[in-house]
Amino acid sequence: MTTMIHLAVLFVAKMLDNALGTAKTILVQRNRCFLAGIALILSNYIYFCITKNIVTTNSDLAILVVSVASGVGCWLAMALNNRLSKDKTYVNVIMSDDKEAMQQLRDFLAEHHITNVAADSYTLDWNTKTITITAYAETKQQSMLINRYIAESPLKFKRVVQRG
Repeated sequence: MTTMIHLAVLFVAKMLDNALGTAKTILVQRNRCFLAGIALILSNYIYFCITKNIVTTNSDLAILVVSVASGVGCWLAMALNNRLSKDKTYVNVIMSDDKEAMQQLRDFLAEHHITNVAADSYTLDWNTKTITITAYAETKQQSMLINRYIAESPLKFKRVVQRG
């Protein structure tokens, strides 16, 4: 019974350690220096306590438990980050040789309050003027509207999507 409690404590500690380590990386990317430092301090403390414990017990089962907990902790931090993050902005650069179709797309985006910029451009042969639209989808719903519009259109669109 004592062994099971010991392994459960190791599992939770290592899961927390990895979650804090992953959170630290996310916080650094978001330029949250102070919080990243706190996460690193806590993660290192837990890590060294676990390492000391593993070395003194000399147990393969404890090593396996800690290894599995590492993956679970990483998954937990990523899932929490995805749940708490705001919707991502996707930059859609959309082109077509059909200028009228592009004007209709521009009107559709405006009707649905999707921020966009329309710019004059030319077809591949440089003989025909058309429009290129850059649309900034700020929510998943806006992204789905753009996807549906392009999928349901009988016309061919060239689209490049970048995560903003």
